[in-house]
Formats: sequence, C-alpha cells, structure tokens
Amino acid sequence: MSRTKPPSRAHKLAQEAKNCLTIAVAQKDPAFAGDLIDEAIRLAARARELAA
Repeated sequence: MSRTKPPSRAHKLAQEAKNCLTIAVAQKDPAFAGDLIDEAIRLAARARELAA
C-alpha cells in the first residue's frame, strides 16, 4: 500500500500565502487588502526559510 507524504510545513505556509493573495485581490477595502498582502509576504518568507 502506497502512502503519500503529508505536505511539509513550508508547503503549507506557501499555500496559505497564496490563499491570502487570492482573498486580497477580491477585497474592496484597500487597507484590508494591504494587510492580507503583508501577511502573504510574511508567510512566503517563512516558507522559504523552512524550505532552505
């Protein structure tokens, strides 16, 4: 029986960053969209750190 390896923490954080950006582009409130983009940047940076 073949089992797939669960996604790494880095992969999960990268996916969360993408989710933040997806939500941000649909926002009408620029301040909230900016907060989501800032969070996406933080998540992506942490994902890169973990992947290294």
